[in-house]
Amino acid sequence: MQAKAQRIRRYEKRETQYSQNKMFKENTKKCYRNLGMKNIEAREPPSMAETETYWKSLWGEEAQHYETAEWIRREQERKVRHMGWMPIQTTEITSYLSKAHNWKSPGNDQIQNYWLKAFPATRTHITKHFNAIIEELEKAPDWLTTGVTYLIPKSGDSEEVRNYRPITCLMTMCKTLTGIIAKRISTHLEEQSLLPAEQNGCHPGSKGCKDQLMISKAIYEDCRRRNKNLSIAWIDYQKAFYSVPHSWVKKLIELVGVNSKIVRFCKLCMEK
Repeated sequence: MQAKAQRIRRYEKRETQYSQNKMFKENTKKCYRNLGMKNIEAREPPSMAETETYWKSLWGEEAQHYETAEWIRREQERKVRHMGWMPIQTTEITSYLSKAHNWKSPGNDQIQNYWLKAFPATRTHITKHFNAIIEELEKAPDWLTTGVTYLIPKSGDSEEVRNYRPITCLMTMCKTLTGIIAKRISTHLEEQSLLPAEQNGCHPGSKGCKDQLMISKAIYEDCRRRNKNLSIAWIDYQKAFYSVPHSWVKKLIELVGVNSKIVRFCKLCMEK
């Protein structure tokens, strides 16, 4: 019986390793997500009123960054080549859609990326309207920045609002336009070497925090095996991404020389 049980355990371990390796090769993001997945049941979710009150206190317009910091003044004096602008091309939409997931959760219109891929004739018209929105912001429709927000329970008491992580599903059109803009900004930052080498997030092809955690674990295991001294410091900011003031995002994209048309578009999106 013990021999049989051990054989079954070995078989299950091999199967798990095989499926994880296959998934890592085909869909790295999904592999990482499954490794850390925890099913938490929200039995008594908070009311909509207290949820809105809690999140407005984090991303409300009253939050402002510290404008007079010395290092900001130094950054303003640094000579950075400003990003040029050329109208959005149909090829950029095609390039974005080629990497987009077919059935990624859509916004209110319920139009998935699959349909944009299936009807390439629409891309010429989409390109024309994207350029019109960038050139004349008053032409931007209100639905472009409208989304459906879902609260995903993270841990702890399901009655506490802070124990939820919000995910907003935006319109496919909005994600396509902002995806093209993000690609242009990323290219500009890479060409200007404006992202420090030590920062592994926001770099193209980087796995961000998960990648860094695996590297840290490898270093720790190596030091443990060789009996080396090791000191590691972790800083965890509560609600770090959610509590960044919009004023700081606007200031930052201006500091790194992002084109003024893109800056105006980003301001409009944040205001809405």
